[in-house]
Parts: sequence; structure tokens; C-alpha cells
Amino acid sequence: MDLVAYYRVSTDRQGQSGLGLEAQREKVSQLAAERGAVVVAEFVEVESGRKTDRPELAKALVEARKRKAAITVAKLDRLARDAEFVLRLSREAETNGLGGFIFCDLPDVDATTSAGRLILSVMASVAEFESRRISERTKDALAAAKARGVKLGGLRPGTLRHNTAAKERATREAEKLRGVLRPMAAAGLSLRDMAAALEGAGKTTKAGNQLSPTQVKRLLERLGIEVG
Repeated sequence: MDLVAYYRVSTDRQGQSGLGLEAQREKVSQLAAERGAVVVAEFVEVESGRKTDRPELAKALVEARKRKAAITVAKLDRLARDAEFVLRLSREAETNGLGGFIFCDLPDVDATTSAGRLILSVMASVAEFESRRISERTKDALAAAKARGVKLGGLRPGTLRHNTAAKERATREAEKLRGVLRPMAAAGLSLRDMAAALEGAGKTTKAGNQLSPTQVKRLLERLGIEVG
């Protein structure tokens, strides 16, 4: 099987540094090895997940048609955070001679079948919801800060770089816990119970102490996971 890899990062900084890109490549390489497949081409897009103007994705589609290959994406939300866009692409894969889409986080979902598209529709809608919630929280936080008289903008370049790097590190660490936190939140566990479970899984503070409920809440908010 031939695979055409499609990677997406959200900022030029991530694209230049490889931040996020290396993890995506690792997931695609692992899937290729498991299936005895070959990655015959790679395309890297620097664009928001909610934008549908994707020149690199267009190139990937052309290459996949030419080779009758499947387009492989590390995670569904790396393809897009727009449910309608994801479904449109999956229909195109079915009708225009592509080998389909393979998502490393949903390896058993066949996007060319009606059942597969139903699953993609649900998962893509969740990704879109999480993206919009993050955007809404950001806007609300900025509005609240402005109302308190906080001067927005005007940070020194060094401070901005430091803050951005710290946020990216925190996001990477939080993403490692998504698979643990999401089912616990869905099951309605309290923040304190989640903290205890995380401690049992080896996730503690730098001092080796159990995370506080507030710290767990911040992790959930960073990941856009709603607490039931």
C-alpha cells in the first residue's frame, strides 16, 4: 500500500521549528510500519484547522489520485476542524479514485463507507466544537481583562516568545493526558478523583505531589474537555 502523508501545523513558528510536525511524522511512520505500507510523498501545510483554502492538501489529493494511494493524517483534527469540510473530502475520496483517508487516531475507520463517514461526522463535529470553544474562551478572557483595565498587546518580543514557548510546552504535556482525562470527564468523575487517578498513572507536580483540583481543571480547559 502506498501512503501520501499530509501534515498540518497552525503557525509558521511550528512549521519552522518542527514543533508538532515531528509527532505527526512519528504517528504516520508507525502506522505505515504496522501495515507494511510505504510513505511515497509528504505535504506540510501551515494553516488554521478551520480554514479550507489548503494548497498543500490540494497537491496531496493530486498525488494520491495519481498513485491510487491513501492520504494518511496523524489525527483527524490535523486534517481539519470543520466537519463539513472533512465529510466533503471523504466523499471525494470515494468518487474520484483515491485510496481514501486513513487517520492514525482512527485507524479502523473506512472513510469511503457510509458507516465510516458517520463516525467521521461525529468526531469532526467534536473537533470543530472544541476549536470554537477555545476561541470563545480566548475572546471572553481578553474582554474580561480589558474590562479590568489590563493593557492588551505591547509585549516585548522576548516576553512574547517565552510565553508562546511555555504555552506550547504546556499544551504538549496536556495532550499526552487527553486519552486519560476525556473518559474520566465523560464518566462524571470529580476533579479530585481525576487528580488521584492521574497520580496513580504517574502524573504529579514537579515536586512529586498530587495535582490539585484546580490544576486538573486547567488541564481540562487547555484540552477543551467539558466536565459533566
